[in-house]
Amino acid sequence: MQWTVWNSALCAEPPGFAFERPLSAPFKLFSGRKPALGRRGDHTFADPFLLARGAALYLFCEVQADAEPGRIEAWRTTDLNAFDHLGVVLREPHHLSYPFVLEQEGEVWLLPESQAAGEVALYRFADFPRDLRKIRVLLEGDYLDSSLLFHEGLWYLFTTSPRGLELYCAADLLAGAFQPHPLNSLTSDPRYSRGGGGVIRIGGGLYRIAQDCSGDYGRNINVFVVDLLNGTEYRETLLRENYLANDSAWNALGGHHLSIAHFAGRDIVAVDGRQEDLLVNRALGRLRDRLNP
Repeated sequence: MQWTVWNSALCAEPPGFAFERPLSAPFKLFSGRKPALGRRGDHTFADPFLLARGAALYLFCEVQADAEPGRIEAWRTTDLNAFDHLGVVLREPHHLSYPFVLEQEGEVWLLPESQAAGEVALYRFADFPRDLRKIRVLLEGDYLDSSLLFHEGLWYLFTTSPRGLELYCAADLLAGAFQPHPLNSLTSDPRYSRGGGGVIRIGGGLYRIAQDCSGDYGRNINVFVVDLLNGTEYRETLLRENYLANDSAWNALGGHHLSIAHFAGRDIVAVDGRQEDLLVNRALGRLRDRLNP
């Protein structure tokens, strides 16, 4: 039973986003529903990824209810005011989360976490933002929170295995085999080894977001500058620790994700946060579990 609730929030920042500045207060919150009297509802709106395309901004996130696997849902806005709920864009028999989304040469790709299926599977929108089709499996095994980056002629796959943060490389997204980087694993430190969003380009720089999984799950995120990235070398520098303030009710128990898209003259930042469920839900839910073990 889920005793906490995950929410996703959008913040509007002036152009020229920098991690040295704190985030503004959210202008939009997607709250895990806390249905009264312990009835089931969607308790998780987490891992939000943004994509600006044409005149619209799209939000993809994991949505989950008790006793159900996670699914991927999407929203669209053209004015940062009204958000059209596009519904479920991907559902599988197994759990899905972390819907990394990428546009490359007019094609839009989705790389959700599908650890429960033992694979890192790549999907392509046949008719964006709908009709997702599974194209290929990039890796088989126990991998979490994977993301892609095309950089200087190579595709890089950042992912997390039981060994830590791993990096794989391929020359062709559709046909090339992703080979392990010679420096794997890049780190096994639980503060830094799990992705908290895709690698972000700001100006000419690359920034890797890591979620802090030391102690408690989803405590905060840490930000790295990627200093060097190629098929044989990797180097990064820690820029910010505990970037999220986690100072409001909706994120009082932590947060583990960040995504950025430039839209309508602003840098829109999506983050998530965790809070306790309603006291009545927790009490009645525990009673229900005792009566129905």
